[in-house]
Amino acid sequence: HNRPYSLPPTTNRRGIPTPATLHKNFWFALTFLAMSSSPPGVAHKIARPNILSLKPYRCARDDYDSGILLDANENALGPAATPPGDDGNHLDLERYPCPYQEKLKLLYCAYRNVGGTSGLVPENVFAGVGSDEAIDLLMRIFCVPGASEGQGDSILCTPPTYGMYGVCAVTNDVGVLKVPLTASFELETARVVAAEAAAGGRCKLIFVCSPGNPTCRAVPLSEVEKLSDAVGDRCLIVVDEAYVDFCVDERGSATGL
Repeated sequence: HNRPYSLPPTTNRRGIPTPATLHKNFWFALTFLAMSSSPPGVAHKIARPNILSLKPYRCARDDYDSGILLDANENALGPAATPPGDDGNHLDLERYPCPYQEKLKLLYCAYRNVGGTSGLVPENVFAGVGSDEAIDLLMRIFCVPGASEGQGDSILCTPPTYGMYGVCAVTNDVGVLKVPLTASFELETARVVAAEAAAGGRCKLIFVCSPGNPTCRAVPLSEVEKLSDAVGDRCLIVVDEAYVDFCVDERGSATGL
């Protein structure tokens, strides 16, 4: 469904420690992973046909994960340096980590599920190398290029907002629809819905940055739900919550929707 997620800090407000790897360079989006769910959801319906028919790259670690893995081309001499107190190199820093980030996803779900509001499971978590990768992948998966020729799909964003939405769109030759926030940095949901409808089914992603960058203002969850209900299965709502842990009110996160 229309529910992407963000990053936790090293320690959350409830005093529960989280690993340093869960830094803001990891931006989590659940949106397009709905393609693998059953029955197919919105993401499966609007994803590009070539993506749906794509045979994923098969990692050698699917078959072999122990012994001398020559195919990995890893450093045979060990890391150049180890953390203080780790004389035995227990972290195996010269080895590639699990390609599926299983431990990281489990820790993230445990963090987000405190309070029992989201029911997040590792199978529905994507760990990106920074938010830019996740944003770029969303456009590759859902948007047909062609903006430079007056064709193809588009995204919608609400400036002032995170600049990489537009940068990634131009890089992927995807159109950009803009519906500015109000003078007090509020989302004009009715205008966003109207702009999406006017695109005639070619708007595939609506980016809602909450709390906003650079506005610092969170979008009420009621507005996110209203927007989702209005666009239905025509496009995905991507709630970028990279700074959600700065929200005082726990209800600021869309993970519970």
